[in-house]
Amino acid sequence: MKRWIQILCGVLLVVHVSSGTELQKPNIVLFIADDQSVFDYGAYGNGSVPTGVTDRFAAESLLFERAYTGQAICAPSRSIMYTGLYPVRNGCFINHTAIRPGVRTLPGYLKPLGYEVVLAGKSHVKPMSQFDWSDWFPPKKVEGRPRPALPFERMESFFETAEGPFCMVVASEYPHGPFFEKSRFSPEEVALEPFRNQSEEERKYTARYYANIEAGESEFERVLRLLEAHELAGNTVVVYVADHGMFRGKFTVYDSGLRVPMMVRWPGGIRPGRSDALVSLTDLVPTFIEVAGGRAPEGLDGKSLLPVWRGESETGHAYVFGVGESQGIQDRSLFPQRSVSDGRYRYIFSFNSAERLRRDEAEGVRADYFRRRDALRFSDRAEEELYDLAADPFELKNRAGEAAVADVKRRLRQVLFEWMESQGDYLRPEGALPYFHTHMHPMDEANARYNYRVPAPMAGSLRDQYVDPQTLTE
Repeated sequence: MKRWIQILCGVLLVVHVSSGTELQKPNIVLFIADDQSVFDYGAYGNGSVPTGVTDRFAAESLLFERAYTGQAICAPSRSIMYTGLYPVRNGCFINHTAIRPGVRTLPGYLKPLGYEVVLAGKSHVKPMSQFDWSDWFPPKKVEGRPRPALPFERMESFFETAEGPFCMVVASEYPHGPFFEKSRFSPEEVALEPFRNQSEEERKYTARYYANIEAGESEFERVLRLLEAHELAGNTVVVYVADHGMFRGKFTVYDSGLRVPMMVRWPGGIRPGRSDALVSLTDLVPTFIEVAGGRAPEGLDGKSLLPVWRGESETGHAYVFGVGESQGIQDRSLFPQRSVSDGRYRYIFSFNSAERLRRDEAEGVRADYFRRRDALRFSDRAEEELYDLAADPFELKNRAGEAAVADVKRRLRQVLFEWMESQGDYLRPEGALPYFHTHMHPMDEANARYNYRVPAPMAGSLRDQYVDPQTLTE
């Protein structure tokens, strides 16, 4: 019976999309939370966090249990969402950098289909010439708040005058830090994942994070109310996601960084429920193209989720992948990682592990200061990691050395390295570890503001070694 209900819903959605193509195409609103872990939603099992708005929205939506970004950093994750390509292919795998010349983005796909494509809020992608929004409503600074707010006045004005179909990306700056100094939440009420420090200071810090989450919830609620007030909700697909995780998540390739919330509401088009399909933020572009009445081009890393939305399919990807790069960030390091998950297991390979450093030094290969520093800094991370996400969702027990899962590790390792080659990745298990030209935070430059230290003799020592990340991965 359940399967027939799903098929019926799919038929209704086909009619809805087809008639929308001829009569009134649906609007699309993509709401992006900033730095909010999937573990920090009531709809995903955390009863302590203040997410009443998204909890209610989840009850009206199709909620994806296994949705992933391809890189747990702001600019790369957003570039994934707007291109349908994983980071190395789109060119933005170092934070604060541009996508490759010629890469097509969401506005370029939807505008020819008759859509106005507007960005409201945070950008953090470039160049703007390739992200050719119909308009951009920048966030607004608000006195007494730690982050800029969404530009609601301009958003409402747009809703009032919109004549044709539109796609609005609503990019909140919450709950990204800095956090509110004061919080109505007590340290005793917060929930800490088992991989985190359980100290009182960590609880106080998380209580402030909860205040930022509440601010983000308020912004999302206001967006939903605006759609209702302007009688747009009934013909608008609303997709809620976050760019990546926060604690032991951001900058990593663990599930706590790469797994994200994804909830989709489409009145009359999607039957609310939960899906175990393995999906990716790369899927948003091809899905939106098909919602808009177009056909997704060949060659994207993502694929349309419409069959899953319709109930015609319960499966997504066979595998999802993760890129980890820590050059060009405040707490920079030379510790690239890649990972793959089949939904049950996650396999991680670290390319500058302490294990590799010891092998190289035993063979007389001398590591430079930065490479040696960072291999030792992350010496608690094995070169290979394997986690059973069903039994160990917080990834506490590395099973990479266990004979019982040797075949799983071998399969995932092979899949990962074949995927990396297909993406044009520069990394190989025993290959070179280059230093990249970065827009900000060069490796060999100290920065007191971020407590990043470089010994005086090492300052500027990499100047002649920096390479362009896109040239290296062409």
